[in-house]
Amino acid sequence: MRPTSASSSRGWLGLLLVACAGGAKNAPPPSTHPDTPAPHWSYEVKADKGARELTVTASFTGDTDSELTVEEGAEPFVSDVEVRGAKGFVRIEESRLSWFLREPCRPTCEVRYRYRLLEAARANGDVSVARTVGDAILAPPSTWLLRPARALPNTPFTFHVTTNPGDGFVSGVFPVRDAPGTFFGQTDAHYQLAYSAFGPLRVRELSGGRVELAFLPGPSSGDDTLAAWVDASARAVEAFYEVFPVPRLLVLAHPTDSRDVGFGTTMGHSGAAIAIDVGARSSPTDLASDWILVHEMVHTALPDLEGPQHWLEEGLATYVEPLVRRRAGILTAENVWTEWVTQMPNGQPMMGDRGLDATPTWGRTYWGGALFCLVADVEIRRRTANERSLGDVVRAVLSAGGNISESWPIERVLAVGDEATGVPVLTEQYARMGRTPITVDLDDLWKSLGVHREGREVTFDDAAPLASVRRGITGEPPAVAP
Repeated sequence: MRPTSASSSRGWLGLLLVACAGGAKNAPPPSTHPDTPAPHWSYEVKADKGARELTVTASFTGDTDSELTVEEGAEPFVSDVEVRGAKGFVRIEESRLSWFLREPCRPTCEVRYRYRLLEAARANGDVSVARTVGDAILAPPSTWLLRPARALPNTPFTFHVTTNPGDGFVSGVFPVRDAPGTFFGQTDAHYQLAYSAFGPLRVRELSGGRVELAFLPGPSSGDDTLAAWVDASARAVEAFYEVFPVPRLLVLAHPTDSRDVGFGTTMGHSGAAIAIDVGARSSPTDLASDWILVHEMVHTALPDLEGPQHWLEEGLATYVEPLVRRRAGILTAENVWTEWVTQMPNGQPMMGDRGLDATPTWGRTYWGGALFCLVADVEIRRRTANERSLGDVVRAVLSAGGNISESWPIERVLAVGDEATGVPVLTEQYARMGRTPITVDLDDLWKSLGVHREGREVTFDDAAPLASVRRGITGEPPAVAP
């Protein structure tokens, strides 16, 4: 799943950033002047041994807001901030968790500072800000890249990282081709970049170079098994979408001394990265039966939504994940429908519900979102005589550039999906369910689809009115005429 805080704690550097404590909210970005070059930010980052401390030189070109900041929770570990003046570098003192230039940079300015990364990781212990894993440190670049608090949307940035011998660095931010250690992106309306890590990392390239697997410190006996699992999961997701969702995906695997897959979380914005705990003693069978990594990879195939629609992000991943594994031959149709019949009731509204957008409970977020997707898939297939589906929606969104490295409003996702299917199911359904508690008659839905529960299992009725829709959803062969 994406982190509960973050699909709350999203990307970074946007038009509507909240200033640090005591600062203004939603202040306008700097204006452009005819003689000012287009905005661009670049960083040179040097890590000492073990990446305990980073020395950073930043260059901000174009009109730049005079307030500088970093990720919330990371501010106390910034020190010795200086800006180059006419007579050399001049110290900037911290003020209410921000640093203020005397005037905006125009046309360019150079800022240098130190970042105490190890202290930040020990103090936070949070993958979305900074945490230690053995001798490695996980911290998204938004933790340690000081930047203007407000910026023009789509301002491009690059950063280059140099580490000591024996230390490595990986980042989910997209790399610059033919420039090792250099990464690029652009600002959007959120506040956090994809995960990154420093330290003694074991790195492998998988899935034709589309996946970079970095093992964090931990047991190493299962590296080959874990790598095969990550590669197979990526190929299953690619087969479902008919294209890999992102140009490049970083998977940060934390091997543990167990046979279980543990917590997983995904973050995008100018890239894509998954951090996941996984037992180094897991057998191929143990891993193949687990759903978490596929669920996280499915997250990469939807833009980060700009409004209160975390339920669609999690619900779509919850709905699509078993379909990916069904198509890969890991699950049977009976497995999929048994899970849905058992779990979909968790997504129904309860007392006090105010619709999916305003009811961020566990049940409504995961299974309410999945129920929205199931009902939409059934209705799209019903209206199009099974010629179009929710699969066409997600593939159309990807084709339009809508993966996790981007931020979209939900209205754009719905419009692209409705155009792909030729029926306005998504827009109509969101209008009904987004802000109103709608209970789905699941008993009637299962009966129409020909799904009957018997104890802990299901049986199918191919004479049911929507049996062909059920078979289409889970890829069952056409019914044989009597």
